[in-house]
Amino acid sequence: MAKGQVAKQEITKKLLSTFEGSFLYNGNKEIRIPMIENGETVEIKVALTCAKENVGGNLDQSSVAQTGVSALVTDEEKKQVKSLIEELNL
Repeated sequence: MAKGQVAKQEITKKLLSTFEGSFLYNGNKEIRIPMIENGETVEIKVALTCAKENVGGNLDQSSVAQTGVSALVTDEEKKQVKSLIEELNL
Protein backbone atom coordinates (compact mmCIF):
# COMPACT_ATOMS: atom_id res chain seq x y z
CA MET A 1 0.00 0.00 0.00
CA ALA A 2 1.34 3.45 -0.90
CA LYS A 3 2.49 5.86 1.81
CA GLY A 4 -0.41 7.79 3.33
CA GLN A 5 -3.19 5.55 1.97
CA VAL A 6 -4.56 4.62 5.40
CA ALA A 7 -4.48 8.25 6.55
CA LYS A 8 -6.20 9.40 3.32
CA GLN A 9 -8.95 6.81 3.81
CA GLU A 10 -9.50 7.98 7.38
CA ILE A 11 -9.64 11.65 6.32
CA THR A 12 -11.98 10.83 3.42
CA LYS A 13 -14.33 8.97 5.76
CA LYS A 14 -14.32 11.91 8.19
CA LEU A 15 -15.02 14.48 5.44
CA LEU A 16 -17.87 12.41 4.02
CA SER A 17 -19.46 12.07 7.45
CA THR A 18 -18.96 15.77 8.26
CA PHE A 19 -20.46 17.32 5.12
CA GLU A 20 -24.01 16.18 4.40
CA GLY A 21 -24.51 15.26 0.75
CA SER A 22 -20.79 14.88 0.05
CA PHE A 23 -19.78 12.00 -2.20
CA LEU A 24 -16.87 10.32 -3.95
CA TYR A 25 -16.38 10.97 -7.67
CA ASN A 26 -13.95 10.19 -10.48
CA GLY A 27 -13.12 6.67 -9.40
CA ASN A 28 -13.03 7.68 -5.72
CA LYS A 29 -10.17 10.09 -6.45
CA GLU A 30 -12.18 13.20 -5.53
CA ILE A 31 -14.49 14.17 -2.71
CA ARG A 32 -17.29 16.48 -3.86
CA ILE A 33 -18.95 18.68 -1.23
CA PRO A 34 -22.15 20.44 -2.39
CA MET A 35 -22.82 23.84 -0.81
CA ILE A 36 -25.24 26.68 -1.44
CA GLU A 37 -23.58 29.95 -2.42
CA ASN A 38 -25.59 33.02 -3.40
CA GLY A 39 -28.68 30.84 -3.82
CA GLU A 40 -27.13 28.30 -6.16
CA THR A 41 -25.49 24.94 -5.60
CA VAL A 42 -21.73 24.71 -6.03
CA GLU A 43 -19.55 21.65 -5.55
CA ILE A 44 -16.22 21.98 -3.79
CA LYS A 45 -13.78 19.38 -5.13
CA VAL A 46 -11.23 17.93 -2.70
CA ALA A 47 -8.36 15.67 -3.75
CA LEU A 48 -6.02 14.24 -1.12
CA THR A 49 -2.36 13.48 -1.74
CA CYS A 50 0.35 12.47 0.69
CA ALA A 51 3.25 14.90 0.83
CA LYS A 52 6.65 13.51 -0.16
CA GLU A 53 8.25 15.20 2.82
CA ASN A 54 6.84 16.70 5.99
CA VAL A 55 7.23 20.46 6.45
CA GLY A 56 5.06 20.88 9.54
CA GLY A 57 7.82 22.28 11.67
CA ASN A 58 8.67 21.11 15.15
CA LEU A 59 5.39 19.39 15.99
CA ASP A 60 5.38 17.15 19.01
CA GLN A 61 4.10 13.71 17.99
CA SER A 62 1.36 13.86 20.63
CA SER A 63 -0.23 16.78 18.73
CA VAL A 64 -0.24 15.03 15.35
CA ALA A 65 -3.23 12.88 14.38
CA GLN A 66 -2.38 9.20 14.63
CA THR A 67 -4.13 6.71 12.37
CA GLY A 68 -6.66 4.88 14.50
CA VAL A 69 -6.08 7.20 17.47
CA SER A 70 -8.02 10.36 18.31
CA ALA A 71 -6.06 13.56 17.76
CA LEU A 72 -5.58 16.04 20.58
CA VAL A 73 -7.56 19.19 19.89
CA THR A 74 -6.87 22.49 21.61
CA ASP A 75 -9.61 24.77 22.93
CA GLU A 76 -8.65 27.34 20.26
CA GLU A 77 -9.06 24.74 17.48
CA LYS A 78 -12.48 23.78 18.89
CA LYS A 79 -13.53 27.47 18.81
CA GLN A 80 -12.31 27.81 15.20
CA VAL A 81 -14.23 24.71 14.08
CA LYS A 82 -17.38 25.88 15.86
CA SER A 83 -17.07 29.27 14.16
CA LEU A 84 -16.56 27.64 10.74
CA ILE A 85 -19.60 25.40 11.21
CA GLU A 86 -21.72 28.43 12.12
CA GLU A 87 -20.38 30.39 9.12
CA LEU A 88 -21.24 27.52 6.76
CA ASN A 89 -24.70 27.12 8.35
CA LEU A 90 -24.05 23.44 9.05
